[in-house]
Amino acid sequence: MYSQSKFPLFHRLLHWGLAITMLVMLLTVLLRLGWMEKNHMAAVITQGLAKIDVLITDKQAISLAKGIRGVMFKWHIYFGYAVSVFVFARFVYMAKFGLHYPSAFSAQATTKQKFQAWVYWLFYAGVAMSVSTGLLLEFGPEAIEQQVETIHKLALWYFIPFISLHLAGILLAEAGHNKGLVSKMIGG
Repeated sequence: MYSQSKFPLFHRLLHWGLAITMLVMLLTVLLRLGWMEKNHMAAVITQGLAKIDVLITDKQAISLAKGIRGVMFKWHIYFGYAVSVFVFARFVYMAKFGLHYPSAFSAQATTKQKFQAWVYWLFYAGVAMSVSTGLLLEFGPEAIEQQVETIHKLALWYFIPFISLHLAGILLAEAGHNKGLVSKMIGG
């Protein structure tokens, strides 16, 4: 993927910081869509309380489920702020020190390098959109909240393919001419 023999510490910190914070955010999204989905949790709460002869309405059960999920959602917000910081720092770093992969517009770049560059450009455009819409949801006007939330939720559909392509690229690099890429990204 990269032709560098060593990655600077700041580059690695940005990479792993962004990776970890985005994976935590992805986990909160997947939990909210699956195991901690409000209706599923409400049913578990209702069934659990019925076993001890406590009956509540579906509306009350959903309210309890939302309260339980609220803590997890706060983590989503906190890690969203961290992603914002890492992305901003990454953009500054890329502007100041140049990209660590060929330009998608470079005539000298191979097809593989152009593909890699486009994947990264699309990824960072998606991250920038996610960060912008997340910040608008937190601090923007209520009048646009519904539209912004719809766009923000679409973030999942660029992130999962990127992770898949990224991991496939790592496997190909490690199996091909770029052995040791992972250790360079961890230890320099």
